[in-house]
Amino acid sequence: MNWGWFFLKSYEETLEDLKKELLRIGSTKQRDYDLLKKKGQVFSTAICRRLKLSWPEAVEQTGVKLNKRV
Repeated sequence: MNWGWFFLKSYEETLEDLKKELLRIGSTKQRDYDLLKKKGQVFSTAICRRLKLSWPEAVEQTGVKLNKRV
């Protein structure tokens, strides 16, 4: 898989993509994201590295406030 496109995205584009996926999934949990993300989306660890944030910090930056999945 070619991940080059991911590293060309801006900080804002990365956050916007994350926000869309979190809303689609209906959860902000990192495990849920990795299990339920669309094919072709990068794993949460890659997002955190790209943004230089922890998962909770990245989620907070998206502004998404969801009830977490049980």
